[in-house]
Amino acid sequence: MKLMVEFDSDGVQYPNIAAAILRSGVMVNVERALIDGDEGWALLDVDDRDAGKFIAALTRKGVSIRIQKDAVSHSRTDCVDCGLCISICQKQVFSFDENWQLVVDSERCVLCGRCATYCPQRALSIQK
Repeated sequence: MKLMVEFDSDGVQYPNIAAAILRSGVMVNVERALIDGDEGWALLDVDDRDAGKFIAALTRKGVSIRIQKDAVSHSRTDCVDCGLCISICQKQVFSFDENWQLVVDSERCVLCGRCATYCPQRALSIQK
């Protein structure tokens, strides 16, 4: 399960993720993070079975948590199935099906935004 964790000025002053890992005993993969001065966010990947325990350990002042779903929005009407997104995505979010139509596996997305930036049809957008 992907978790989007956002920190306000109180949240960035404490090692919240590390403390939650120690408290819960749950292994977490930090897929992407941006901490800039007094605020920031991190995209975490947690095993579905352990997510509740980890969220409980991470819940504290200055931290907001939400389950990240549908990170990539794909407009089927705008897409021409050119495959450019397949070639630039390092996380293999995109593929073709047997009919050569684009398939999106948004669970693999780490919110880098390259696909949306380079899509010639503007058929992709990132939901942060």
